[in-house]
Formats: sequence, structure tokens, C-alpha cells
Amino acid sequence: MEIDKPDTGTERRILIADDDPDSRIVVASVISILGHSPVVVNGGGEAIEECERELPDLAIVDYMMPSLTGIEMCHKLKTIPGGELVPILMLTARDSMQDKISALEEGVDDYLTKPFNYQELRARVKALLRVRDLNLKLVAKNEELKKMQERLVATERQVAVGQLAGTAAHQLGQPLSAIMLNCFLLEKLPKEDPKFMSAIAAIKSDVRRMVEMIDSLRNIKASAREAYFEGTEILKLKEDE
Repeated sequence: MEIDKPDTGTERRILIADDDPDSRIVVASVISILGHSPVVVNGGGEAIEECERELPDLAIVDYMMPSLTGIEMCHKLKTIPGGELVPILMLTARDSMQDKISALEEGVDDYLTKPFNYQELRARVKALLRVRDLNLKLVAKNEELKKMQERLVATERQVAVGQLAGTAAHQLGQPLSAIMLNCFLLEKLPKEDPKFMSAIAAIKSDVRRMVEMIDSLRNIKASAREAYFEGTEILKLKEDE
């Protein structure tokens, strides 16, 4: 088997699960030559224990192994947080088409039969690692997008709160000022003065206006806005007819 120079990319942690010691040695040697760090175990159960300690960047597993088969190990790996992003290459002597189809349908990402060609194993390992990198970048971008959306929602909420506060101040400020003025007059005027009853009537009218405004605020639409001052917008209590 001709071996070329090691790849110069980032070193990866690659799990090798195979109950055949000769296969483990050969595959681990190839992985080391590629510039990666092989983690070798005897079977599926040990492989899952290793994954629970630290997830690998790639898992190369045999089909039939003690404690857990390669398929069973694949299922369990996908249940570990982050394990769904670990690509699985099944490297086995089982070469029937049905075995390949079953493995791929059960979640294995690639399938290679023994005896294998070094160049083909190298190419498949590199391809699966590229897929993992792309998936990790996608997850990171999705997380970034989620945080941006959360910040946007928080900003929109803050803007809505500010606009609602501006609307309340604008709409309720005038009747409140009138009520305060009329209350001041009531303190100064005798009850028999006609202006006294007029002030009470004005207060009642302003209170009714405020009640109507509060009811309108409960049903206000966030999309209905109007200019207030200096580029500031407030929510519109009543849309144009």
C-alpha cells in the first residue's frame, strides 16, 4: 500500500471501533499518517463510552462488534448531545448491497468494504470531515441568527413600549392637565359659584375621555403609527377612516 505525505490540515480526533486487532492497527496507522489522532476501541459499547467522554470528529466503525453492532452504536451516538453532527463511516467486510442499503438507511453516512484502498479511505475521511465542518458552521450560523432574531424582537418590543408610553403621554396629558386645573379651581371657588359646577362637569368629561383612551390603548395596533416630534413616532389610537 503506497502512503503519501500527511495532510497539513487541523488535527482531528477520529474514533476507530473494530473488534479485529489487525484492522484496528491498519486503520489507526492510516489515520495517523493523515495527520489526525486515532482513538481505538474494541467494540460498540466502548465506542459509546468514549463518545460520552469526548465526541470525536469522525467515527470509523465495523458492522459486527461485541456489545453493540455498528448500527446500534450509530443509533446511540445520535442520542448524545452533539453526536448527530459526528459523521460515521462503516468499514466492514460485509459487502452485500442489502448491508450497504440497511446501514445507510439506519443513519450511517458512508460505507466502505474491506480490504480497502488507502487513497479511497483517505478521500472519504476528508470528505466526511468537510461535511462535519460545514454542519458545525451551519449550526453556529443558526445560533447566531437565533440570537440576532432575539435581539431584534427585544428591540422591537422596546420600541413598542416607548411608542406606547409616548402615545399615553400625548393622549392622556391634555385631559390630565385640564383635570388638575379644574381641581385647583374647585379648591378656590365656593360651591354656589356657577363655575364650581362647570369645573365638576369638565372633570367628568375629561375622565370619560381618559376611559375611552385607555380602552383604545388595549386594542391598539402596533402597525398603526403617526409622527410625534423630531422624527419620533407614537402609536395611533384611531386609524384613518
